[in-house]
Amino acid sequence: MNIITMNEDKINKLDVENANITHQVIEEPKQIEELNLCENMDCERYPPGWDFEEDTEENYEYGQQWVKCSLCVGYFNDDGLGDILFIEEKPNNKSAQCDLCGKDNDIVQMKGTGQFLCGNACDEEEEEED
Repeated sequence: MNIITMNEDKINKLDVENANITHQVIEEPKQIEELNLCENMDCERYPPGWDFEEDTEENYEYGQQWVKCSLCVGYFNDDGLGDILFIEEKPNNKSAQCDLCGKDNDIVQMKGTGQFLCGNACDEEEEEED
């Protein structure tokens, strides 16, 4: 093999390597999953005791304490308070109407159902006075 043939082989090999590098750079970057979890009554991405080798969202056996949130990708501690998202507080700063009485102040959202409710329960006396 002469020197010219060896140089041509090296050039061809470099062209192939450069083409591969160019191809890798041009490929679209993989999308990074954005985790939007509830804040101010925080959800956790996975409940304590989650087995990453066996548990999936489809087969996770919900205990009496940790429940899949209907508002985000996480789970909340269903201890009576963990199901409540204070939508009017930071960082949420949202407004909504109560699904039961229609009031629009002191509203919370239930993480399990997504329902909007009065934060201090609907007051029947105030409805009758109005």
